[in-house]
Amino acid sequence: MKKLLMSGAAMTVAAVALVGCGSEAGSDKAAVSNKPVAATTEAPAQNVRTPEKNDRMAEDTAQGLASFTYYYFDAKNYAIQTGDADLMREVSADCASCMAEADAIEAVYADGGWIAGGQPKALNVVALEEAKGGEGNLSAVVPYMEDARTTLDKDGKTVETKEWDSDGTTLTVTANYADGGWAMVSVDETPDAGLPE
Repeated sequence: MKKLLMSGAAMTVAAVALVGCGSEAGSDKAAVSNKPVAATTEAPAQNVRTPEKNDRMAEDTAQGLASFTYYYFDAKNYAIQTGDADLMREVSADCASCMAEADAIEAVYADGGWIAGGQPKALNVVALEEAKGGEGNLSAVVPYMEDARTTLDKDGKTVETKEWDSDGTTLTVTANYADGGWAMVSVDETPDAGLPE
């Protein structure tokens, strides 16, 4: 009887251990399935992380503009990977070229296609001090690059490709500060613009 009780207890411990292992394995699978996956020419991106705003973006300073500008490009990157340009639109409603880009990105996904690559990279954001072009406006020079980009249709056929340019370019961004936050006004390619001394 004593042996029977001990073997029963051993079986219970073994069963609990197995159940514990099973739940750990299950949680590992869940973690893997939520991991971001970059888009390829075979499939669109999955589990793309939503960019987050930070407190510095609320500052009416050159640093605030820089933080906002990085966020804008994060929002654009999110749109490129998901087809959801709401975050991009939210911070650039008065920027005609930004809205046109948002429209173009959304159109690709609305037709069942997707974009592989094309991630924007703002390498630096240097505010042009004393360059306010109106109440609350401030501009900055942005050395900039984009990854190679392939646009695909719903059947996975390539619609358009853009090669990676190792030289990159320079953008000049202008944003407006009002009501405790920045809003993009313009994003222009200005390859001859140098960084301020």
